[in-house]
Amino acid sequence: MPTDWVVEAEGWQWALLICGAALVGIILYGWRSGTHRTSTGNGLTPISRLFLGALRFLIIAGLGFLLLEPLIRKESFEKELPVTILLVDESASVLNRVDSATASQAIHEWCRDFESGIQTRGMAIESYGFSNELLPKYALMDTSWKWQGTQTNLDRAVRELTNRIENRNIAGVLLVSDGLVNRGAAPDYGINWPNLPIWTVGMGDTTTVRDRWVANVNHNRVAYLGNTFPVEVFVESQGFENANGSLEIKTNGRRIASEKWTHTTNRDILKFSFQLEATEVGTQRFDIEILAAENEYDVTNNRRRFYVEVKESRRLITMISQFPHPDAGSIRTAIKGLDGFEVQSYNLSSLRDANALNAAIEKSDVIVAHNILGSKFGGKNWVDWFATFEKPVWWIAGTQATWEFLQAPNELGVELSNKGDLTQSHKARLNSNFSTLEFPPELGSTVAQWPPFTGPFEDSKWSAAWNPLLFRQLGSIETQDVFWGVQNPASGNRRILTIGEGIWRWKMAQFRADGSHQSFNEFIQKQVQFLAAKDSRKRLLVESDRRIATDERLLIKGEAYDAAWNPISNIEIGVVLTDEQGQDFKQTMLVSNTGYAADFGKMPEGTYRWRAKCNIDGINFEENGLVIVENRQIEHSNLAADHGLLTRISDRSAGKFLGDMAGLNPKEVIDTIYPNENPQTILHAQTTLRDLVDWWQWLLGLLILLSLEWTIRRRNLGY
Repeated sequence: MPTDWVVEAEGWQWALLICGAALVGIILYGWRSGTHRTSTGNGLTPISRLFLGALRFLIIAGLGFLLLEPLIRKESFEKELPVTILLVDESASVLNRVDSATASQAIHEWCRDFESGIQTRGMAIESYGFSNELLPKYALMDTSWKWQGTQTNLDRAVRELTNRIENRNIAGVLLVSDGLVNRGAAPDYGINWPNLPIWTVGMGDTTTVRDRWVANVNHNRVAYLGNTFPVEVFVESQGFENANGSLEIKTNGRRIASEKWTHTTNRDILKFSFQLEATEVGTQRFDIEILAAENEYDVTNNRRRFYVEVKESRRLITMISQFPHPDAGSIRTAIKGLDGFEVQSYNLSSLRDANALNAAIEKSDVIVAHNILGSKFGGKNWVDWFATFEKPVWWIAGTQATWEFLQAPNELGVELSNKGDLTQSHKARLNSNFSTLEFPPELGSTVAQWPPFTGPFEDSKWSAAWNPLLFRQLGSIETQDVFWGVQNPASGNRRILTIGEGIWRWKMAQFRADGSHQSFNEFIQKQVQFLAAKDSRKRLLVESDRRIATDERLLIKGEAYDAAWNPISNIEIGVVLTDEQGQDFKQTMLVSNTGYAADFGKMPEGTYRWRAKCNIDGINFEENGLVIVENRQIEHSNLAADHGLLTRISDRSAGKFLGDMAGLNPKEVIDTIYPNENPQTILHAQTTLRDLVDWWQWLLGLLILLSLEWTIRRRNLGY
């Protein structure tokens, strides 16, 4: 029976309970209670009356006590053992310069002995691998590490690990690595390590070999026919002081550029710049090769391949503003980040050559019209002027003059009420049913965090031709008032209308949030690409990433629509992937959350073309595309293992670099990390409150007392 009671009752309630129970006992078994001898019983003696009266008092008091709704407090304790984190580098550089089979087996045995030793000490252990991301190992003692990672991003791995171990009883982290990091923040001062001791153990070969390699290639992904484009090649070397080097760039087996040099130091990084010509439309392959030298350790990393997509011409975006404005500047810089797009800007307040503007409009693929609604050019309204050229337009109405234009019936099919000249600030809410463009799933929450937009204090009425993109959000009130819409007519030109100003604040806020303009730029760029695209409404849509790395999976996604443009999921879409040698890989796309998908897994370096076919309502449809798989060779540099980096990491976190794995015994490592006793186990106390009426022992006791009283009473008093 528990001893920790919680009863919330006043004194008068206790008095009433006790007195009432006592009164019942006295009435039933007092001096004049009729408990003398009868024809069917011998009656009760004074001691019997006192005993039964006490029983009745306890029964009534017990039942009355339940009416006070007493609670039972119960505390339970759960042990949380101290956890050691084993973090193992799974990048390819670990086994680059050693016998991979022997070294792999040795590392596996060492790590399993370490796991076993931690568990023998009565502690818990969690194992993780990492290369370009964190890789949890869920089966302890049966963990299999694979040194195939093409990047080493310790920064990303630590950030993911920190989220997993937050607010847990973590005793420390053992990092096992070769110290060669090539992605993310610098581990010794740029990574935000958890506030824990970081113990480190070294792997890999620390000796320096005579080798050089193509470390990186910077180039345009898109070029235009007949133009030249820049290429920067970074060559790293070690052990080549005073030696000569030679580099060539080839396409279709023909050398198109070369460079010769002499190494001046034993360890150097050289940059070579080239201007290459785009000579044919399509995807051009270029091969970079450093000519092999005598006694060079590894010549396989002397070669690098890159691809450039050559197009016939750029898409021309013309931005026309009434006057300079940061919103227009923010849109312009976002568009400049798009491959294949060129932006030219005109401010009407300082326009000197109207003919040049007229010619630019005629050549443009898209017009971005900022704050020019309601004004005229050449005696004609801007809406009518653009309609003459049949150009897709992004209208931005951020001034009182543009709002006055929208207050009257107009060709855009959007009308504002006329309540005065007041403005209001409001935040944005993404239309969850918006389907004209495909944005990332996280865009809705991103937009909700952006600063307020400033617009007219008016109600808006949009024709059915417009698809709302953004609604006004007034504090916690989710309105259905549209201020940003997209129009995709079945015939005619596409249009976007934005009512208000403050786009530049969104750009600045996004940079403050994550140190990048990427989300904001993508939001703007997708809309510009939508306007620039030809009307390509198809019943079969298939797409893939244009470029992926050899360690990424090649995914092809698709969507299919019936005659009413409703998505369908009951057809068969076949995909054929063809490599450079003409070998075909065939799959049938499977239904996924977003339509259809085919996963070809990780493919070797090269250019792959795909064809997707299906039959919808007796009509055959076909889509084609291209995927470039690049081998970035980041992990094939043959650099000596950097155990000095591991030492600096440990020194900053109150840990210690324990040495090279080859000379360490796992048990000795555990004794070094935890020299005296295990870290403290944490007891988590949990308190629960339970109604006494749920406690069956209490009810059983009252039932026994009642049965005992009834038996004695009937035995002695009769019926």
